Amino acid sequence: MKKLSLFGQPEGAAASLFAALLCLLTSCESTSNQPPPVTAEFAKVGARQHVDLAMLGEGRVLFVSRCIECHTLPAVGKHTAAEWPALIDEMAGRANLKPEQRGAVLAYILAAREL
Repeated sequence: MKKLSLFGQPEGAAASLFAALLCLLTSCESTSNQPPPVTAEFAKVGARQHVDLAMLGEGRVLFVSRCIECHTLPAVGKHTAAEWPALIDEMAGRANLKPEQRGAVLAYILAAREL
């Protein structure tokens, strides 16, 4: 008589399924679009945009918290610097971004693209 796992399948089948799921989940990690943290390097880039680290930090927080509500986070390099303003304008209403918040998100994305 074969031993059955918790799921009613032969013991080896459950272990194989678990291993397959584990491999799938860990392979997803390499495709993560984790946005870069705001660091001292951002200060140099931000100065060229006439924004400070506080605004860039707010932009990152908003990008991570608001954009993820509707879709996965895009890689900041996925679109050109010229494309980002229109994309953010298009989505700012859905994300309930005020104009100054929209500006912070755009400043963060443009600075992150230059790093």
